[in-house]
Amino acid sequence: MRITVKLTRAENTALLGAGPVELDLEEYLLGVVPSEIYESSHIEALKAQAVAARTFAVKRAMAGTVVDDTTSFQAYRAPLAESSPRSRQAVTETAGQVLTYGGEIIDCFYSASNGGTCKRSGEVWSRDYPYYVNKPDPWDTAAREEKPTSASHGVGLSQVGCMWAARQEIPYNEILAFYYDGAALVHEYGTGSVVGFEEETGGEIGMKLVESFLKKNPCYTAGRKITVKGLMLHSVGCPQPKASAFINSWNSPSYDNACVHGFIDGNDGTVYQTLPWNHRGWHCGSGSKGSGNNTHIGVEMCEPACIKYTGGATFTCSDLATARKVAERTYNAAVELFAMLCKQYGLNPLSDGVVISHKEGHSRGIASNHGDPEHLWTQLGMGYTMNTFRQAVKAKMEGGSSGGTSGGTLYRVRKSWGDAASQLGAFAVLDNAKALADKNPGYAVFDENGKQVYPSASGSTGSGTLYRVRKSWSDAASQKGAFNVLDNAKRCADENPGYSVFDEAGKVVYTGAAASSTYTVQKGDSLWAIAAEYLGNGTRYTEIKKLNGLTSDVIYAGQVLKLPNK
Repeated sequence: MRITVKLTRAENTALLGAGPVELDLEEYLLGVVPSEIYESSHIEALKAQAVAARTFAVKRAMAGTVVDDTTSFQAYRAPLAESSPRSRQAVTETAGQVLTYGGEIIDCFYSASNGGTCKRSGEVWSRDYPYYVNKPDPWDTAAREEKPTSASHGVGLSQVGCMWAARQEIPYNEILAFYYDGAALVHEYGTGSVVGFEEETGGEIGMKLVESFLKKNPCYTAGRKITVKGLMLHSVGCPQPKASAFINSWNSPSYDNACVHGFIDGNDGTVYQTLPWNHRGWHCGSGSKGSGNNTHIGVEMCEPACIKYTGGATFTCSDLATARKVAERTYNAAVELFAMLCKQYGLNPLSDGVVISHKEGHSRGIASNHGDPEHLWTQLGMGYTMNTFRQAVKAKMEGGSSGGTSGGTLYRVRKSWGDAASQLGAFAVLDNAKALADKNPGYAVFDENGKQVYPSASGSTGSGTLYRVRKSWSDAASQKGAFNVLDNAKRCADENPGYSVFDEAGKVVYTGAAASSTYTVQKGDSLWAIAAEYLGNGTRYTEIKKLNGLTSDVIYAGQVLKLPNK
C-alpha cells in the first residue's frame, strides 16, 4: 500500500523534493514513529506506536486522503528513517498489523497525554466511536507523576502512558487493547490474526494467518526490500505436513540456501508468515535463473506425510484419501492468502506473470528447474491446475468461494443462520469450521442452505433447549449469552461471577461462582501481598490472575481487581 504525503517541512523537501510524494506505507512509518515518540522508548512502546500510526495511515490511504507531514495528521521526518534503528525494528516486527472493529479499520487517534482519563471521541469531537470509552488511565497518571506532561485531546493511546506501561514489561498488544476498547489486532484489511485479540477472521475468509518470522535467517537479517510484482506458489518437495518443521529448521543464521515468505500447514491449513511481504526472499533459485526473488513473494505449501519420493518430482502414495485432504487444505488456504496479497498490492491474478508456480517461473526464465506444485496435484489426481488456482483467487477477491472442495460448499460459523452479523468465518473444510465453533460457545456450523451441521441441533442436551446466562431470570438486560449446549452455558457462567444458567422456563439449572469483591491496587502492592491479606494465603495470587484474565504478575496503582471468595 502507498500513501500520498504533502511535504511542508524543509528537512523533508530538501531530501524528497517539493510537492506531494507517494511513499510506501511501511517506509512512511519509518519517518513517523521516531517523530511521534522517543526513539529511546521501550521497544513495546515503539511497536504500539507503529501499529497506531499504521492504522491511522491505512484508514486515510484507503479513502484517498492526501496527508501532510505535520501533527495535523502525523508528524513525518524523512531524515529519521535512516537514523532510528529501534523504530525500524518496531515497524518491521509489526509489519502489516492494524486495528479493526467489527471487521473495519478503526479511525485511530492518539495523543501525548490524556491527563489521566481516556476520553470518548464524542466528548472531544462530534462523532462517537464504540472503541473509545471514558475510563481512568493509571498508566498516564503514573507517568505524569514521574514527569509532568500537559494533556492534549486524550482520545486513544496516551504516548506517555504507553511508554510507562512498556517499561513495566506490558506487551504492545495489551497496551493497544487498553486504549482501543474491543478492537482486534489483525493484518492489513482484517485478513488474519497475528498476535492480538482474535483467532479467526471475519466475513467470508476463514484463513488463519500467524506471524512467525525467520528472524535468524540471513534473508531476514539482510532486510533487502522488493517492489512486489507477483506471487509464486511452491510446494515443499518432501513428505512433511507440519509447517513448524521447516520454520524451526530454517530459522538459523547458517541456513542461507533458502527463505520464503510463508508456509501453509498441511494439517490445518494455517498460514505462517515467515518474512515481511516486501522483503526479498530466496525461494526460486539463484543467479539469472532466480531473478523472481527480486519481484515475487514466495509461499510454500506443505505436503502429505504419506507420500514417498522415488526420483525427481515422482512419488508414491500410501493413503490417497489423506493425501488429497492435505492438498485440498493447502490449496484453499493458498487461494485465500493470494487473494489477500493481490488486494494488498493492487495485483490482478489473471494478468500475465502475476500469479505463477515455481514450474511456470522456470518456463519464464526467472526460477530454477522445479515441477512444483503442479506435480503434487497431478499425481494425486486432484484436478487442480494453475489456471484453476488463478481463477479461484480472482473469485475470492470478488467475494466468491475458493472452489477448493469437491462440492464447493462453504461452512459458516454463526450464532444462528439468521444472524449473519455474528459470522466468525466461512470455511471450505468442515473440520476447520467445527474447530472455530468449539472455541466460541454459542456458535454453530451451517451449510450453504442454512442447515445446522455441527453440533447437532440439540447439542449435548438432547433437546432444542436454549440455555440463558443471566444474573437472574427477570434481569434480561444482564444476559451474557444463550447457548444450545449446556456445558458452554456453564462455562460462561463460571467466567462471570454472580451469573447462573436458566432453561427456557426460567428455572435455574446451574449456578456459577458467587459474585466477587473488588480491590483497588495501591502503589507498592503485589498480587502475592493482596492474596495474603484479603484471601489469607499468598499462594492464592494465581486465582486473582485467572479471575482477572491477567497474563503476567504486573499490576499498577489504580487498577481494580476482582477478588475470589475466601
